[in-house]
Amino acid sequence: MSSHYTERLSMSWPWWLIAGLFAVSIAIAVAAWTPPVVGLVAAVIILAVTLWAGLAAGATRIRADDQAVTVGGSRIEWRWIDRVRACDTQTMATVTHSRHQIDAFIVTRPWISTGVVLRLADPADPHPAWILSTRHPQELAAVVQDHLHQADRPAVAHPGPTGSTLKETP
Repeated sequence: MSSHYTERLSMSWPWWLIAGLFAVSIAIAVAAWTPPVVGLVAAVIILAVTLWAGLAAGATRIRADDQAVTVGGSRIEWRWIDRVRACDTQTMATVTHSRHQIDAFIVTRPWISTGVVLRLADPADPHPAWILSTRHPQELAAVVQDHLHQADRPAVAHPGPTGSTLKETP
């Protein structure tokens, strides 16, 4: 039986507090300069939009099951993942600020400081890596590693240092 992983990238309470205080301050500012009914309606709309934005930003799920890793609506099968790396806060900051990751598929959230990097083995994929926020990088990396040992993966073409192509089986 294979291992599985699921996580929702929901906002942490300090971020909800910041968003709420921001929305309340905007609502008060609007209410101070408008008639009471207009101010109340504007305040309700501002709070509703803030709530919607917070829920939408935290709705993304990471799933690792028997077939693939799925992040939101994107999916990569196990045979196309070459390797995984769990990243602590410092490593994740370095990875996300690296100019070498410019083509990576990035799903990060500012309220989650740790993550994983999945290096891909699909020469047709425009993204050489997936960089994902996760609160449990070691756990997700262990699940990915478990599946990589079981996956039937083809020989992969990696560009060599002079642009030549080296074939290897991961």
